[in-house]
Amino acid sequence: MDYIQVSLAEAIPEQARDYASARIGSLDRYAPDRVDFAWVNLTSDKAVIHAHARFDLKWVEVQAYAEANTVTEVIDLLRERMRRQLVSMHN
Repeated sequence: MDYIQVSLAEAIPEQARDYASARIGSLDRYAPDRVDFAWVNLTSDKAVIHAHARFDLKWVEVQAYAEANTVTEVIDLLRERMRRQLVSMHN
């Protein structure tokens, strides 16, 4: 993947940027076409971390959303949801 933008809310640790880039960035191999742009946003409220991802492919936008209690859990959940969507585009 050429470019992935990871945005973090103030309450999210900086280490989450590298983890999100690695986990979400590795999904381009499942995409049916080249990923032109990837975006991940991590936010939190009192007890829950929210993650939103978007991939822009040639003519299609793929999005997923997840909530979890930890940064790694939410990123892994988000990755699996994005992966399932990308794989289903091949059928």
